Amino acid sequence: MEENKPQKETVSKADAKKNETESKTQTLKDTKTKAFSTEFNPGINSLKNRFPNTLNLTDISQRNNSKAITLLEEMAEGSPLHLTKSFADIPIRTFTKENYAQWPHIDYGISTITQQLNLQDEITGLKKKMADLIKSSEVDKADKKKIATDFKLLQSELLVKEKINHIIPRICEAGRELLFKSDAFKALFADARSCQSVVVSIDIRRSTELMLKARKPELFAKFITELTQKLSSIIISNYGVFDKFTGDGILAFFPDFYSGKNSLYFALKAAEECHQAFREHYNNSRSCFNVFIKDAGLGIGVDYGQVTLVNTNNELTVVGIPVVYACRMSGAKAGDTILNQPALELAEELYSTQIKVIETEINIKNEGTAVAYKLEINEKGLTIGKPDWQELIKEYGPPVDIPKVTTRKKQIIKKAKKNIKK
Repeated sequence: MEENKPQKETVSKADAKKNETESKTQTLKDTKTKAFSTEFNPGINSLKNRFPNTLNLTDISQRNNSKAITLLEEMAEGSPLHLTKSFADIPIRTFTKENYAQWPHIDYGISTITQQLNLQDEITGLKKKMADLIKSSEVDKADKKKIATDFKLLQSELLVKEKINHIIPRICEAGRELLFKSDAFKALFADARSCQSVVVSIDIRRSTELMLKARKPELFAKFITELTQKLSSIIISNYGVFDKFTGDGILAFFPDFYSGKNSLYFALKAAEECHQAFREHYNNSRSCFNVFIKDAGLGIGVDYGQVTLVNTNNELTVVGIPVVYACRMSGAKAGDTILNQPALELAEELYSTQIKVIETEINIKNEGTAVAYKLEINEKGLTIGKPDWQELIKEYGPPVDIPKVTTRKKQIIKKAKKNIKK
């Protein structure tokens, strides 16, 4: 008998095409998941690193809400879970007050989460309407003028909502609540407005050496990610505006219209807390490094002056001379906070009897050696309250147009007053 020879498996063209389609679909899903991870980094990745076998990123990115929230609740059981503001941005609709109470480190109130989710839905709806208009313009060529007008109206509405949307994660919870309630408060963040502001630039000194001495690149990324979360949280909680992560530090600003007259005090307080946060975080992360460098730390530069607010293209930032010199001053020694001349003058104007000034210097590339200042504030007898935004709106908001009283209206008022007396 002849041995049965194994038959070669034949794959039809239809099956081959199906396999190729499935492969492309899976690749697309992986890409979306990766993009989601990048968008909500560092919050998501921080949790994923801590609970690699528990957190299914796909469940959250595909809005499998019930499963995602269950996983998070399980993770919170007996675990020192510190959810960040980045994680709070995730559109999970099953957040409850009871869930929120378990996570005291989220800087988002329940009301603003709901409002932000509604805002996201409105933005998505507007984009869909705009896409539908574009499609209809290709079909109905006769009504192009009306379609173009409608499109511009939708575009204007979308721009307004997007400008609000990317302010939210950069300011404190009380500010977010007011942002949703007050158009006058929103107007303070208008694009291209000039304002006086304290600018704070934070640089991780010797960051390159730290990276080279890390045991694994992933450990250094985790170290930087968690540090950035802590620093941004400190800025926000001290009534500052978190601008951006610069790669080896962060940029923030404390505008007069938002941080109030004590913007410099809040900036210096935040700087001191950032130094402390770095020391604690670095010391707790010794296991991430092959060599533990003792003189690593933050260099913080502070300047004050006129800046221009840029609120466009999903970005809220400031430009101006104070930004330039705050960044240059952040080349200070690790552990130091130094002020440029305008910032010192503001400190002397506000707290002249309660500050101790120490003159120092810093070498600025292509400019030479510049004078800078260290500052110590004696807080005894110093009463600092949180910014009064209602007063700041009156001071810095757009002028209110008072309608003119015409002669006819004056006559009606005069007659009414006579009738009241009778």
